[in-house]
Amino acid sequence: MTDTVTSLLWYAGPALGAEILGRLGAPVRAGRRGPAEPTLPPALLEHAVRNGVADGIAGVYDRSKRQAGASGNADIVLRLLELDDPQVNAALFEKSSWAALRQAVLSQARFAPKADDDTPVPLAPAVRQAVLGRGSRGDVQAALSAADPELAFWALINGFPGGAHGGVYARLTAAMTLVRNGRWAQLRRVHQVAPFELPPETPEDVVRGLAGSGTFEAVERFLIAEYGADRFCAKLQDALRTAHGRTIVRDVLEPPWTELAARHAADPLPWGAAVALLEHTRCPREFQASLLAAHPRAVQSVARPGPEALRVCLGLGEDQFTKKVLLHGVTTGGIDAAQLVAEVRPARLAVTALTHGGIEAVATQAAAARLVRSLLVPLVTEHPGAWRALYTALPEFDGTVAELLASMTAVSHPAGRTGEPPAELPRPGRQAAWAYAVLVGLVDAEHASHALDFLDDLHLAPVAGSRELPQSVADHVCAHGGPVSRRVLAGNPAVRVDLIETLVLGGDRTIASAAYRNPRCPMALRQYILSVDGIDDELRTELLEESRAERLWPLLASTDAALLRHVAWASVGELGKWARLRAAYRLAELHGVGALEDVPDDEEVTAARSSGLRVLDARLRECDAQWLKVLTQTTYLPYRREAGGVHGALADPGLDWRAVIAAARRREINEAVLHELSQRPDCPMELSRVWRGAHAARKYAVGVGRSAAVLRHRPVALEILAEGPEARFDAATALDGGSLTAEEYLAAGNAADVVDTGAASAGPLARLVARVLQDGLGDAVDAWVVVARLLVQRPTATLGELVATARAAA
Repeated sequence: MTDTVTSLLWYAGPALGAEILGRLGAPVRAGRRGPAEPTLPPALLEHAVRNGVADGIAGVYDRSKRQAGASGNADIVLRLLELDDPQVNAALFEKSSWAALRQAVLSQARFAPKADDDTPVPLAPAVRQAVLGRGSRGDVQAALSAADPELAFWALINGFPGGAHGGVYARLTAAMTLVRNGRWAQLRRVHQVAPFELPPETPEDVVRGLAGSGTFEAVERFLIAEYGADRFCAKLQDALRTAHGRTIVRDVLEPPWTELAARHAADPLPWGAAVALLEHTRCPREFQASLLAAHPRAVQSVARPGPEALRVCLGLGEDQFTKKVLLHGVTTGGIDAAQLVAEVRPARLAVTALTHGGIEAVATQAAAARLVRSLLVPLVTEHPGAWRALYTALPEFDGTVAELLASMTAVSHPAGRTGEPPAELPRPGRQAAWAYAVLVGLVDAEHASHALDFLDDLHLAPVAGSRELPQSVADHVCAHGGPVSRRVLAGNPAVRVDLIETLVLGGDRTIASAAYRNPRCPMALRQYILSVDGIDDELRTELLEESRAERLWPLLASTDAALLRHVAWASVGELGKWARLRAAYRLAELHGVGALEDVPDDEEVTAARSSGLRVLDARLRECDAQWLKVLTQTTYLPYRREAGGVHGALADPGLDWRAVIAAARRREINEAVLHELSQRPDCPMELSRVWRGAHAARKYAVGVGRSAAVLRHRPVALEILAEGPEARFDAATALDGGSLTAEEYLAAGNAADVVDTGAASAGPLARLVARVLQDGLGDAVDAWVVVARLLVQRPTATLGELVATARAAA
């Protein structure tokens, strides 16, 4: 199975994805081990459980792995264990780090929910061979719980205590295995070679029974009490700290829920125990509700929060807290699309959850968006005035999305046409404004105009600041927005990069300052803003505290003497000399040689104070010629960063780009040097075109398309995209930088690349891909299978073309 098919499964969801895998007959791909272990699509895990495949599923156990797609998820490995399959158990023992799970495998007990067979589950020969042959401490400790007397004897002879595999009395368990199997000679041998060391509080009858002067029934009763439900509940009753509770819960496969519920009803469990139990993926809903009644703020620890958990959040009255739990519920599958629309409240949080979260949530978000759109489009088509009512209701409406849209049907006339003056609009909070922007993004452009035309500047501004801003909103603000909404849009990191320039050219200082702070603002535009003195006092104060070299370079375009002096003083070290000289020259050129008194005393600056500006001018001209020679003669980047070598040229903010571009056209600059030049934030678009053109005929030219220098420029990115599905480039860079929108890439990009990029980026593109696939294919497994088989072949077609083909073929 290819990575592209794996990516496709994120958009299908667990149940549908498992059916697709069943039709494809694709094996589960084993995940990597260690910290870089990837999150797997829930469909892969569901398919693995249905087919008894544990490899790649049973990973390192971690209490934080509560996500539905996390390898090592407790619910998944328990479902695999319940298959009572020796080969599956062997894989669980080999791959998992969960001590209780490894003990369960060696105990050969049956865990199927409705097991009619009481015989032990056969132990795979590979497990026995691994335990006896490897002999690691963990294997020895796990073998203390083995049903096989030979393994138990071998573990006892080694003398290791139980540790995480049963604690201090784990060796007693192995001793009783020998007793039950009549291995008296082996037990005597253990007493001779590795005698039992029991804690001082061990009952006397247990010590005598183990030594042979008493009865073994006392030992058996003690073990039942020590590892029984009552003892477990007593331990949790003392777990005041969360870490203590997690340790206790981790020591068992599944807590005794019935006994815990009875104990909690009589004497509420403390916070640490409640959090640890709520984190368990199999905590019963009734018991969960009881725990949350005692500890409502522990709702954020629920493994798979559903609507009932959100009702607890509503009682706390904190939107941010509720949103966190809601997103976790959508991510883990505790809240499905229908519940998100019809049960989750308030509506503003449910709507924003459609565009918030990781790749695990996109399938549910796409299905929910389709439901919301089916309710919203008929409403606003028949009643355009409903948009005003929606904007007014969202901040305070406490019902669900379905209830919100149903309440809008009473609005039958657009605002202002009934003869009555429209009611004053409220100022929405962040979540309400974001929710309104999401609703606008779900409809076509013709409806979007009705949704935005009635908003004045102050009421449009909160919508313009929404994350994952719909392009229709951004275009409307650019065309019709006032100074406030345009300022908010200029600072929004989700805005397309070319719109930032449009906003700046309006001439408003506050808008230009907001654009300057935007991480997507190109360096050339920042230089323009400073060159026309287009910043406000607040931004000027921030710039005077800047210390990072590449953030200082735009300040050289300013005419402000204080900013230029700051560049000179903040540029330190040998490589910072060229920035100091450029700042000194600019300062003397604009404010006279006398302004050089307050800058660092470099040799050239000292000479300029006495001999005039021509000294600095000659030195910088000499540098320009020297840098061009260095750049064309360098064939590799040396380790030592010398100020007079290629590293000095790369660190000079005043590099003569015209000469560099001309040399690059003549192919006189080495590719390694050209790559370093392209990483500079001030790399001009023309050099990107030259570099791309020079490598267009090469077999592996895709590497150039992955350069940030090429893709940060929107015209170049559009040129690459215009080549059609044959173009191969790293679209994630273009999407993150704002040079392309998700809609543009989806419409023209290669289908396989779009699917993979969406799964990797987990942003607006992933949600858009999920909507296109689910709207176009629905629940038709045949159509999904066709798309999967086509994606394996990586055809030169767009995703829309593949969906249309699959729909027709199915």
